[in-house]
Amino acid sequence: MKYCVMANLAFDTPAKNDTMSLAIKDQIAGKLIWGAVQHSKSVTEDGKPSNNLEIRFDTEADMNELFALIKNKMLKVPVLKGRLSKHPCPHDENNGSQCEFEEVFVKD
Repeated sequence: MKYCVMANLAFDTPAKNDTMSLAIKDQIAGKLIWGAVQHSKSVTEDGKPSNNLEIRFDTEADMNELFALIKNKMLKVPVLKGRLSKHPCPHDENNGSQCEFEEVFVKD
């Protein structure tokens, strides 16, 4: 079992996007990760800076720590809007099980 965090966040300034991106990179540094980390900065359809993430950890604790960090920053940075989720991810087990979100935090 692996432990996944996914986020799609939009900001009002590139500086706030950069702040979030750096916080995420610092949090995941040195953690045991399964598969490729998908973490990118881009621009939304309406021209707002955005930060997108999909990462799978080997431990549930690492997933929970990153989820808490991003959720806290979503409230403080502030994020204009975004969706953050976490879930146990059985893809490494090849047993046909589907992912089911454990927790979702949305800011509109």
